Amino acid sequence: MIKAEDDALHIAIAATQGADFLLTWSFKHINNAETKQLIVNIIQSCGYVCPLLCSPEELGESPND
Repeated sequence: MIKAEDDALHIAIAATQGADFLLTWSFKHINNAETKQLIVNIIQSCGYVCPLLCSPEELGESPND
């Protein structure tokens, strides 16, 4: 399986299992401005709620907080 297919499977599992967040370092296929809204639209068109797509850094506090 190629990387994009792995990422798509990861998103599908998270959405179908009702995950609130999908933490990822995949900025190429998941967590980037060009694909995030497309992913949300596809997940919603299948009748699921898309988890919040973000990196662990975006979800947590910064070390200076």
